Amino acid sequence: MPAPGTAPSIMVILKEKIRLSGPISVADYMHIVATNPTEGYYMKKEVIGHAGDFITSPEISQLFGEILGVWFYAETQKMGSGKPLQIVELGPGKGTLLSDILRVLHNRNYQASDLSLHLVEISSTMQSVQANRLCISHREVELGLPHNYEGETVSGIKVYWYNDLSKVPKNFSWYIAHEFFDVLPIHKFEKTDNGWRELLIDIDGQGNLYYRIAAEANNAVRTLVIPPLDAGDKTELEISAKSLSIAKQLAHRVDMYGGIALIADYGHEGEKGDTFRAFHKHQVVNPLEKPGLCDLTADVDFAQLRIAAAKMPTMDNYALVMGPIKQADFLKRCQAEVRLEVLMQNAKSEEEKEKIKMCYDMLVDPEKMGERFKFMAFYPSSMEQILNKNPPLGFSTP
Repeated sequence: MPAPGTAPSIMVILKEKIRLSGPISVADYMHIVATNPTEGYYMKKEVIGHAGDFITSPEISQLFGEILGVWFYAETQKMGSGKPLQIVELGPGKGTLLSDILRVLHNRNYQASDLSLHLVEISSTMQSVQANRLCISHREVELGLPHNYEGETVSGIKVYWYNDLSKVPKNFSWYIAHEFFDVLPIHKFEKTDNGWRELLIDIDGQGNLYYRIAAEANNAVRTLVIPPLDAGDKTELEISAKSLSIAKQLAHRVDMYGGIALIADYGHEGEKGDTFRAFHKHQVVNPLEKPGLCDLTADVDFAQLRIAAAKMPTMDNYALVMGPIKQADFLKRCQAEVRLEVLMQNAKSEEEKEKIKMCYDMLVDPEKMGERFKFMAFYPSSMEQILNKNPPLGFSTP
């Protein structure tokens, strides 16, 4: 591993790859920028919060995580005791969401022996942030184990870290994917007179990165642009093979081993075609400039996630898919306003009360996060009759 400050920049790495192998896909670009061991965006620094490039709902208000904890608990009661329980979070950020959910479970009399935490995280930097937030002690583990790090919370709950969902034990679980799918690599396609072609990234005569259309239909077109993903009169298409794979894994896991998966992200239902962009210090910037210093993201296509997870002729294990539904509707139907009143009543000053209200408004205001962010849930297929009698909280009108 190069010494700090001696590794080539991401831009140098990308240009060298393109010179050696030719134009690269947007998916390859996103993967290199996000995960390069020394210069990758998520590998070098803490990126979430006011001092970073973006802020997430759990960092805005404790109410968000508490409502999700109540939602999971309430829906689990339709299945049984919900113990023992694995809580699995994909891309856990700073660990704030899990911390707020654990507070809910403590109030529901869950003991350390009743549950364990399983975090899927590729960044050692973020892993350290999460461990310091959640654990009273933590350590690396010997090679050969499915997890690469472990710890314990102050109450004795075991915590494990993995670099891939496939390594997480297959048991009854709550799966949480909050602002996770939006950073997974996407392939971009455009419809030409000769059919679908992939949009690639190349180097121009001045040494700058730019987009170009592939001359021929490549393997990505042949394997990804297939019915029903290419349905309608679309001329632009974004498909994340990684997202489709993980959605299928989540569906299989909840159906085969029990549990619920909840996805919360900004996205659409197939109506958008070009959403790839970058954020730097909370501002939208050109995604081909300053790679490694900006958060690369694309809106989640919830229609594609539904197709990947729901029943298909060749699938033995699939999920009942609920949503997507707007974040504002989900939170309000889960009685978030009741929790808001309690927090405001417990505020120590008018200034604190106003801040609590302002943060809540940011979560539900249609012009802010209320409509842009959406929720989707996966339930075991065996729960169809139960959900017909007791519709899922948050996804149906009380």
